[in-house]
Formats: sequence, C-alpha cells, structure tokens
Amino acid sequence: AVPAMLASLARRCGVAHRGFWREDGRSFARTLSTSASDQESALQNAMLSSFQRWFEAYGGKLHSGISMVQTPSIGWGLTASRDVDVGERLILLPRVLQMTYSLQDRESTSSSDQTTAELDRGPDTPLYLKGLIAKVPDELWSVRLGLALLHERALGGKSPFFQYISLLPAMHRGLPLFFGPEAVDALQYLPLVVQVKRRSRFLIDFSSGPLKDVTAGKDGETETVPFDGYSVGADALGWAFACASSRAFRVAGEGKPAAMLPLIDVANHSFEASAEVRAAVGEGPGAIEMVASRPLRAGDEVTLNYGNLSNDHFLLDYGFVPQGINKHDTASLRWDVGYLEAAREVAGLAQVPFAAGTEPWQSAMLSQLGLDEDPEVLVTRDERQPVDARLLAGIRVLYASGPEDFSGGGSGEALQPLRHGALLESTLDRTKEAYALRTAQAALALALGNFPTTLKEDETKLEELTAELAKLSGVGDALEKENLALAVKFRKGKKEVISRAMKAIDERLRVVLAS
Repeated sequence: AVPAMLASLARRCGVAHRGFWREDGRSFARTLSTSASDQESALQNAMLSSFQRWFEAYGGKLHSGISMVQTPSIGWGLTASRDVDVGERLILLPRVLQMTYSLQDRESTSSSDQTTAELDRGPDTPLYLKGLIAKVPDELWSVRLGLALLHERALGGKSPFFQYISLLPAMHRGLPLFFGPEAVDALQYLPLVVQVKRRSRFLIDFSSGPLKDVTAGKDGETETVPFDGYSVGADALGWAFACASSRAFRVAGEGKPAAMLPLIDVANHSFEASAEVRAAVGEGPGAIEMVASRPLRAGDEVTLNYGNLSNDHFLLDYGFVPQGINKHDTASLRWDVGYLEAAREVAGLAQVPFAAGTEPWQSAMLSQLGLDEDPEVLVTRDERQPVDARLLAGIRVLYASGPEDFSGGGSGEALQPLRHGALLESTLDRTKEAYALRTAQAALALALGNFPTTLKEDETKLEELTAELAKLSGVGDALEKENLALAVKFRKGKKEVISRAMKAIDERLRVVLAS
C-alpha cells in the first residue's frame, strides 16, 4: 500500500515539458496540444524563449539539423531534419549547464585533485544539502541528485537552472513508484514489487525524518535556509527522484555524482542508438557533447542507448518497457534446495538419489559457487546459456554421487564447480545429466506457475486495455489504464523469458537422451 501514498503526485498537473526552440527563434516543435488554452500557450512560449536565451548564453549549442518532435507513441524526442554525418556534434553542453552537486569542499581539494573535483562539483553545494545527501545510501544516487534538484527548484529565479527546471515534466508517466495498488499487484513479479515498495518506503521515511528535521547551516559567513524556506514533503521528493532517475547521466563515472543534462536528456532510448555522449575535448573542463554515432538521414530519430539493461531497470528508472524483444531482459529465481525438491516432484524424480548438499565434497563445491551468499540466479534470453551457470552446476553437483561422476575424474578441472554450469556441455553421464536438466526445467515450470495469469491471458488483457485506452479522454482515467497496460506488458516479458529458457533446456534434453 506504500506506493499509493505517493500516487497523488502522479495526479498533479502543471506546465509540462513541451519543447525547445532553434537558434533562429522559430519553434522546432509544436509546444502545446490543441486542447491547451491561449493563456497556457503564451506562458509556455515565454518559458521556451527564456530557456533558449539561457542555453545559448551559457555556451550551449544545438546542431542546426536537429529538431525536437512529438509522436503519440513515445512523446518528445530529437530528430534529424536533414542529413548528418557520423561524428558530427549534435549538442554541446558546457560544464555550467550540467546540474549536479558536490560533497567535496573546494578548500580541502588538493591541486592534484582539482580536475576531478571540477568534474564532480555542481554549483557550490550548501552544507545543509551535503548533510542530507550524505544520509542517502549510495545505491539511491538518483535521490541524492533529486535533493539537489529540489534545492535549485526552491530558489526559483535565483537558481542558475531556473529556465531548465521550469520545463521539467510535472508528472512522470509509467514509473511504478506512482502506480496505484491495482497496477502494482498487476506486475506479478516479486523482485520488482519489493524494489518499488523499498523506494516508496525510503521516500516516506526520509521526508518525515531527515528532510523534516533539516536545519539551517552556515556556509562561511552566510547562513543558508534549507530549500529557501519551503516545506518539502514526500510528493516533492518523489517528483525530484523521478526526474533524476529518468533523466540523469553518470558522466563523471560510477560512484561519482550524477548530472542532469538539458536537451541531451530529451533523446529517447534505442539498443541501436544513433548518437552517443562523450567528453568534449577542447571545450573546457567537464564539457560534454552528443555526437552522431552513425550517419543520420532526414527524419531519423536521434537516440541514445540507456544501457544493456533488463526490463526491471527500464521500468523502475525510466517508466517504460522497450519495444520488441529486449535480449538483455532476465527473470530472477532463488537457489533453494527445498524448491528444487519440489521441482523434482513435478519432474517425477522424487525417488532418484539427491544428496541435497549433505556430503562434504558437495558442500565445498556449492560454497565455491557462492549460492548461499548470493542465492539469486538469473534466467536469460541466451539460448546457449538460458539459466545461471551456478544453478545448473549446483543441480549437477547434487545429483553426482561423488567427484568421480564428473567427466575428468575426481581431480583437477572436475573439482572446479563452474565448469559444470554450461548447458551445452554435459559433465555427468547420460542418465544423471537428464535428471539435472529435467529438474532445472521443472524449477522453471514452477516459477512460471507462480504467476496468477498465463501468457495467453496477458495477451488478451493487453488487447482489452489497448481498446479501452483508445476510448478514454480524461488524463486520470487514461493514466490508470496506461499503468495497468505497462504492468501487464512487463510481466508478459518475464514469462516469455522463462518459457524460452524451458524450451532451450528441452531441446538440450532431447539431444542428451538421443546420444
């Protein structure tokens, strides 16, 4: 129920992010829908014009052949309006236009570390903000950047990023953090639901604890009032967290503060990206650029690869599931001997000897696999290795009556457990290899059976939701249906991963039995 506590943010509407202007002063995207009022249109045009002047005044540059367009399926994105050669610069972003923060003190930075410090630091980060950021776990790096965003937003026109922040979306569609209870339940995938609830609970606890208790601090001779005197609650923190997680880049590297990159962050994702972000050599410390990574033709979309990520990451951080097949998607299982015993029952192998790791040599090999310390095992779309090698190796170890059962005898390579994890390499005799494969396949069948719905039912549900969405006009009603459709699409992908893995193991089992 915790995500519902933040769901109100998704229902709040304001001036949404609509577009930017070209340097010739002409709008290169329609800035408002046909339902927008003249007053809203005038307000947004003024905001866009202000952003343009700000972007150019601080040294930002946009290629004259790049435009911003809106499509019904993906929203705003960047598109080539004429041919662009590979390697051409599309956007230049000086360091001053990158919104980030720093936990370092300028005075305490040695000269040898000055370059790194300049790359890491944003505008002078006030002490109160450094204290808050330090209380956020490293893995929630987007909350850290979100706090810096809230600080800048609270400053209003006094912030050097006011023009950029004014154009950020007022609500974030598709992020499970803002799903209602029905959409969260529709995910049907515990690992992601746990992550959603963990993030939601952190935001609630942090906003009612450290964020509520923060006090003014002195930066030198100046006393800084937290968030310029504004009260910041869970809704605001959730909004900032969503902005950061869906738009930020780790330009300074892992473990360093992330940054929000105006205009570059409009580029949509593709595994076959047409552009890349890199350091802009010769443009000053910390400057970055987006360049064409392949030739672009007029009408081509400018895309970036957000990473070779599973659908968990795409949905959790970006609020979408990639179109088509994501070959990097995975499904998560846990190593559990009791679960494997149930799988053996399903496979009709309950009477077959299975040591369950009780023998000293088995315990030693299982320990080397690290299954006790890290019990998560992944199912993938790799047909040559559809399940974690540690899972197959562990099952084979449990079916072996001794090290001598493995090819190569009881010494040397036979005692290296990961050697026994490859699907296409049988290291046991034909009979025991078949037992191991049948057990792995049954474990996947159990995982598939744990979903409340089938693949066929998901396909039907998606068709129904698509038809319903086509009839809806209200933002609130459509949003709930969109979230449900996204949840169904996500869980359908997980079932497809598991089903493909079962098929790959079945094909290998047929080969083993025929040998």
